[in-house]
Amino acid sequence: MKTATPAELSPQELAVYRALLERQGRVVSRSELARSAAIADLSDRRCDSLIVGVRRAVGAERIVTVRRRGWMLVA
Repeated sequence: MKTATPAELSPQELAVYRALLERQGRVVSRSELARSAAIADLSDRRCDSLIVGVRRAVGAERIVTVRRRGWMLVA
């Protein structure tokens, strides 16, 4: 399977990536991520699928899931 690059992200995935990048090293909740990426009107499942796309682009090891709290972008 081919790995995507940040340049190949959809506009919504790019917004999620930027929101995580602005808060790098901090846990970001789903609601905070949805507000800052302007995807608050989307379902929770769609937010999760956008995270999958971002992980594919930047590497799964760079986005850590913090159970019951959210996600964190690590260096």
